[in-house]
Amino acid sequence: MSQICFTTYCRAEPQGSMRGFVLPGKGAAKPRAILTSNNPKMRPYRQELTHSAMAEMRERGLVAPLAAKHVPVGVVFDFYFARPASIPKKRTRIVVKPDLDKVIRATADSLTGILYADDAQIVEMVANKHYGIPERVEISVCTLD
Repeated sequence: MSQICFTTYCRAEPQGSMRGFVLPGKGAAKPRAILTSNNPKMRPYRQELTHSAMAEMRERGLVAPLAAKHVPVGVVFDFYFARPASIPKKRTRIVVKPDLDKVIRATADSLTGILYADDAQIVEMVANKHYGIPERVEISVCTLD
């Protein structure tokens, strides 16, 4: 079993809904469809995750994805968010946005092609939202035998 763990120091951003529109063709060019996310902060978040994962792979001397295609993968995601001063101290769990499923989707998609060939390989997952400073994402990925 291979395992890799790393931390990315940035705020986790949710994968928003996709918006699509068509750019008209000019002259002989055909019209083309464009898809974009409605969360402009997602792209920098995904780039930071990708950079951190690639740096950890390089540090371990790995150049290919940790898990080849068709190898089952287990992941643990811990998302840490700053605690707003306005919330009661007795609230210990984050029960507000961002939605956990949306930050998982953005995170898992970002690691495709780096830690695993396809995020469809993920067969086990544990994910949590926590209050904590600095804001960060702690990730552990392992191949399952």
